Amino acid sequence: MAPPRANPSFHSPFLLPLLLLIPAALSAAETPAATSPYSAHCPALPAAPDLAEGGDGAALPTLQVSTGYFSGGGARLFGPDPSSQPRSFALLPTSVLRTANASLLHVSATLTVSGGRRPLRDRGRNLFEYDGHAHRLRPRLPRFMGRRGYVTFGLEGYYSSASGELCMVGTGSGRAADGSPVHFLPVVLRVGFPSPANLTRPFVTGRLESTSSFSPFEPVSLVAYAEEDYTYAESASCPPPAAGRLDALQVFEGRNFSCAHLNSMLKAPFRLIYGSGSDITASSLDLQQRYMYVNRMHCSDDGAVRAYVVFTNQTEASMYNFMLGEKAVVAEGFWNHKRSQLCLKGCHVVNSGPSHADLAVGECGIGMSFWFPSVWSLQQRSFAAGLVWNASLKTGEAIAAGSSTITPNFRGNLAGLKYQYTKVDEAKKHYKENGLNKKRKGKFPDSNSYRDLVFRFYVQKGGGSGYASPVTIGSMLFDGNSLVVPDPFSRHATAEMKQRLINVSYDIYYVGNWSLESFHRRHISAEGVYDAETGSLCMIACREVNVSSDCEILVTAQFSSLDAKVTQHVKGKIRSLRKKTDPLFFETLDIASYGMYIDQVNESIWRMDLESTMALISMTLSCIFIAVQLFHVKKVPEALPAMSITMLVVLALGYMVPLVLNFEALFKNSNKQTVPLSGGGWLEVNEVVVRIITMITFLLQLRLLQLAWSARSTDGTKAESWAAERKVLWVCLPLYIIGGVITWVVHMRLKHGRRMLRHVVHITPVRHAFWEDLVSYGGLILDGFLLPQVTLNVFSDSKVKALSPVFYIGSNIIRALPHVYDLFRTQHFVPSLRPSYRYASPHDDLFSQAWDIVIPCGAVLLSVLLFFQQWLGGAFFLCSKNRKTSEYEMVSTVSSE
Repeated sequence: MAPPRANPSFHSPFLLPLLLLIPAALSAAETPAATSPYSAHCPALPAAPDLAEGGDGAALPTLQVSTGYFSGGGARLFGPDPSSQPRSFALLPTSVLRTANASLLHVSATLTVSGGRRPLRDRGRNLFEYDGHAHRLRPRLPRFMGRRGYVTFGLEGYYSSASGELCMVGTGSGRAADGSPVHFLPVVLRVGFPSPANLTRPFVTGRLESTSSFSPFEPVSLVAYAEEDYTYAESASCPPPAAGRLDALQVFEGRNFSCAHLNSMLKAPFRLIYGSGSDITASSLDLQQRYMYVNRMHCSDDGAVRAYVVFTNQTEASMYNFMLGEKAVVAEGFWNHKRSQLCLKGCHVVNSGPSHADLAVGECGIGMSFWFPSVWSLQQRSFAAGLVWNASLKTGEAIAAGSSTITPNFRGNLAGLKYQYTKVDEAKKHYKENGLNKKRKGKFPDSNSYRDLVFRFYVQKGGGSGYASPVTIGSMLFDGNSLVVPDPFSRHATAEMKQRLINVSYDIYYVGNWSLESFHRRHISAEGVYDAETGSLCMIACREVNVSSDCEILVTAQFSSLDAKVTQHVKGKIRSLRKKTDPLFFETLDIASYGMYIDQVNESIWRMDLESTMALISMTLSCIFIAVQLFHVKKVPEALPAMSITMLVVLALGYMVPLVLNFEALFKNSNKQTVPLSGGGWLEVNEVVVRIITMITFLLQLRLLQLAWSARSTDGTKAESWAAERKVLWVCLPLYIIGGVITWVVHMRLKHGRRMLRHVVHITPVRHAFWEDLVSYGGLILDGFLLPQVTLNVFSDSKVKALSPVFYIGSNIIRALPHVYDLFRTQHFVPSLRPSYRYASPHDDLFSQAWDIVIPCGAVLLSVLLFFQQWLGGAFFLCSKNRKTSEYEMVSTVSSE
């Protein structure tokens, strides 16, 4: 029975409208205005048509917010707040167009909102941490702080120049703090720009809200420091200096005022110093924080300056994001060219709502000034100095502030900076008492190698590490790369550098345990003398303990000579000069520095270049020698069955193992570092070429093995040949196994210390796998690759020239040359803590003074034995009268069909 016919009248009235509605629905879904219409969410700023390019020529506002802070949005999306890395947002307009409404601008922008990271407990700036189970210090490892949630929005809307309001709609996508993707968040952004901004209205505020009831996006409050359209009030004033004149460095001498330059010099954190007379000021300003940051700064061309300053106890605050801190101040003022001083007047920033982003300006009357001291000393080395005071008080001293010695990436003029030594005489006394003036052999760092006076050190007992760098050498300032002469025309600066005792000052940063209870980053200021003839350093140092200073510290160090081939090039002590009953006393710290001098680093780079070239030449010659052996067996057919299969297998494995271990380096070298060599080549390129040649050599070696195996199988004396080969295995294989067992025993004995059979200095014990020592032992087997051939010749008593002299002599030279080079390298190059060997690497063979002599001698002995075997017979040295020399005879085989 046929099925019933479908009724077309039932489908057609519904199908056609449905098909027509699908494209419309898709287009509506792709249009942001459809899901979040502008007119519905921004009725106060009605849309207007754009004008053609042109206009009245007036500059348009950029409406840019480089960085700001936000609160809200949900912890799942942006992580907790507050966090170790503060929340931030950035509004970057992509286009600003005029419209038919003169007070409206059509704006398209990108808004990026980035959350913080999960907070960590404050462990200080520690390079080491205490292991309670092992009762020792261990390196501090980086901790995973979690993902940082972010959402990027594409927005479009209008800005009113009359009210300073910006309203935009759009959608965004990104990633939540838990790693889950976030897509198509429809939002409306409302931002209020102060028009114009001033001291009492310095903040850009806004609110970001979701337009969908199903969105997980919670409302967000935004705040940022205004970047444009600012009106300055009356000028600030700085009180006259107490000494009558301010010793300030003329940082803009001979050039125009630069806001970017001033901002970079004030970017480092300032440490607040609460003196005995500043209690009233601190109490009136409600200041008790330890650090001050000039977080945001903007200027005009005439020297007017405004800033947002944060006071906090955080030592690792982000200087590049908008900070809240425990307390904040907005200030404005000017740069005094005559005094070279920044004078500001400020107002308190207060919280005006439930959100952290609800900021407002409170009471004013705060005075601030900043300058750059031109005279440094042991206890006064601030690159930038400042004062904070209450302008409404007639009594009370100002709160002093000082930044680090030299700010990072400083490119200013330091020619006018001078250093005043105050502890040199005391340092000279200890210099003689400790016998540091005794003559030592060798040439030591001097004024011509001043960069070698910088060193990193480790505490040999108790744990810890540090970094020591000169601040001044003589009267010249050391900026981390070069010496700056205070007066270019001064002959005194040049003459003092030629003296035996040179006045020096140092900054020492140390992480470790001054006592068994504290374990935080410390800064030591030191000054004293350096003896360029003995390499001895003796200094008096000061450290800060709570609010006081401890200047009863002696720092001594002795540098190794520039031509010494040792890894430890500095050895010294940091000890307290106080009595043991004094609460500021600490146990003596023995320090040592492991590394290389500047010239030694250059030699090491040259060595790496040389080794890379030698590895390339060595592998190329190996390939050539195997090709010569292939030609030899073609001319001497009886040589193929006389070759030891065991020897050929050993050689094939010797080329295969590096290929297996470096398989990723051959085909994927994106993770390798690219290091330019002195000769203009690249280590990475040489490595790849060596791997390619190694593969070619391996294929040629396989071909030689295949030919020998085939010849052995078709040879008329096949049974005798394989019998002799089995005897070779009975001799060589037990030797190889015994060597492997010895390798395992040595590895187990020394696995907590040094590399196998070779002593290398390490700061901490280095563990390594057994297979690494096994690979090194495999290099020893390769060094004696002729042993199976010599053994085969003994058992077969053959005179056949199985191996070409070019092949076995050349291959032995290639295997022995790395050991000869290692002897040279040990005598002429300083081993680094993490040596990078491109040739004669301990990972490929056994290297030491003993092995470097034994292995080449053994290779020569095997070559001599093989030479006489192929001339006089395989068992010539047995002196047997009845021995019969056997030779391989080529027989023809006839195949019957």
